[in-house]
Amino acid sequence: MISATPAGWDGVEVEGYRPGAAVGVVRHTILGGRKNEPSEPGPRMELRYFELEPGAVSRFEKHEHEHYVIIRRGEGYAIVGDAVYAVAPNDVVYVAPFELHQFLNRGAEPFGFYCIVDACRDYPQEPSDEELARLKGTPAGALAKPFAVPLPAKR
Repeated sequence: MISATPAGWDGVEVEGYRPGAAVGVVRHTILGGRKNEPSEPGPRMELRYFELEPGAVSRFEKHEHEHYVIIRRGEGYAIVGDAVYAVAPNDVVYVAPFELHQFLNRGAEPFGFYCIVDACRDYPQEPSDEELARLKGTPAGALAKPFAVPLPAKR
């Protein structure tokens, strides 16, 4: 069991969203961790919590794996494909494989959400020029910030 604290969770270090990048986003890896092979010891799933400061955004990315997002606090936008959803606490967002997505804080308070993914998964990919062109004129294209946060370095 891992207990919540006012600053996060017992024994869970606060991580930057991307090492060395000050982007107004913090990550807590609550359970599990990234694996290169499914046979590696540890949980097969990873539970992370992200918190975005006012005006901050997550990466605009896609990847092979699906994931689930559960909003914990604050108000934000979830860009999924070419759609935009206003989200608030207890809303659930499903992101399908290879679907472009991004989360944006739309409020004056921190916007936090849980993200559940496979521990053994691929790395994020930036959108292609064709995907960016296709988004122009859509609700997602009007709000997305494609290069606001760089991709993580592969370990």
